[in-house]
Amino acid sequence: MVESNQENKKIRGFAVLINSILAPLSENKRFQDKFRNVNTKILLNASNLNHAAIIIVDKGFVRVESIPNKPKENLNKNKVRWNAFLEMDTQTFLAIALNRLSLFGIAKKWLTREIKMRGIRKLLILLKMFRFLTSYNE
Repeated sequence: MVESNQENKKIRGFAVLINSILAPLSENKRFQDKFRNVNTKILLNASNLNHAAIIIVDKGFVRVESIPNKPKENLNKNKVRWNAFLEMDTQTFLAIALNRLSLFGIAKKWLTREIKMRGIRKLLILLKMFRFLTSYNE
């Protein structure tokens, strides 16, 4: 009964956008081979929207779920069990996803506190995933 509730759970808001960007990765054999040993949860919170996205990478397959980001306790590490956390506005997320923001630009926004990060080593997995989507010769 619990499994059917999880299957019927509809993703909302920001998670729909992230899912549409990352969905092709689960069907890509090269991605599955490269990420076959990766098992992590990354929480992406768009600070200007109502729902956060949880990216679950499990042995080469990607799944995205949504969670309400208000109240802030919903995003608690112990509650969601995320390995990495990234919070910024949606425009910055899109710039990173489309490879329009360099690592230097990300660091600059992090220093000015426009971006909040936890679990930086695990976040590198997310950057590799986005690069995998934008590069054709990998």
